Amino acid sequence: MNRLLITGGAGFIGTHLAERLAPGNEIVLFDNLRRDSLRSAPGLRENPRVRLVTGDVLDPAAVERAVAGADAVLHLAAIAGVDSYYQESLRTLQVNILGTVNLLEAAVRNKVGHFIDFSTSEVFGADAMWVEETSPHGIGPVSDRRWVYATSKLASEHFTLRFGEQYGFACTCVRPFNIYGPRQTGEGAIGNFCRAALAGKPLAIYNDGSPIRAWCYVSDMVDAVEAILQAPEAAAGQVFNIGNPREVETTLGLARRVARLIPGTTLQTRRVERAEVRARVPSIEKARRVLGYEPKIDLEEGLQRTIEWYRGQFNESEANPQ
Repeated sequence: MNRLLITGGAGFIGTHLAERLAPGNEIVLFDNLRRDSLRSAPGLRENPRVRLVTGDVLDPAAVERAVAGADAVLHLAAIAGVDSYYQESLRTLQVNILGTVNLLEAAVRNKVGHFIDFSTSEVFGADAMWVEETSPHGIGPVSDRRWVYATSKLASEHFTLRFGEQYGFACTCVRPFNIYGPRQTGEGAIGNFCRAALAGKPLAIYNDGSPIRAWCYVSDMVDAVEAILQAPEAAAGQVFNIGNPREVETTLGLARRVARLIPGTTLQTRRVERAEVRARVPSIEKARRVLGYEPKIDLEEGLQRTIEWYRGQFNESEANPQ
């Protein structure tokens, strides 16, 4: 049994990772509960192999305590979401860069064997069609706060790989492409659509709804991370695009799918003056070759699973109003 530290472990992807990995490992979730998906995972909260440690990655002492004894660190803690990029630009940079450095320094001191940094598909900029891991990073201008997240995540990738090279331990970066599923809190097109539709509200389509995304169900993301943990030598010093390039849909097309699955839903277009990411579709050939990764859940099935979960949450909140 290994001890795995998951920063941001009470979040959407973190809780799904903990559920998958808990049967064979001791799991420490380190989180400030900014986005708390753990409250919707009662089985995880009650699991004796899972322990929650509250803290902030900008607090070096708290990070040191959390890292102590860990065999591997899965670093997901970050400020994310387009609204956050504009409202908390400086803090986004601080948390995502300095927080990563705090964890890497603690990992060196505590002789952690494997460090996995969760980056983002946004490092490829506004036009990311069939991008490979070595494709150029076309991040937008510093005058636009929209790009502070992508900039911070690209910096965290550099720090992660350089620490691994300098100190001789396995460091890996993953770039998730539009992960969705149950327990997704905060911003996210599918979560936003599901919540609005179940509340009887129109689905907000920004501008013309033409941006393209490859949608990846959360269990497929977890498959990839599990494969990385099982092959640390092959994954060391590597960056992997993780997503589902078979399931590509526009924002408008996605809204129409949700509306079909939740009858009575209407659509509403809104004009938004923000930098728009027009396309985000990965090539996953490297992950297939090195990790044996292959996404399994198609968009229709993933949407049905996700809607059912949100419906359960909606019904529970209706039955138990605050």
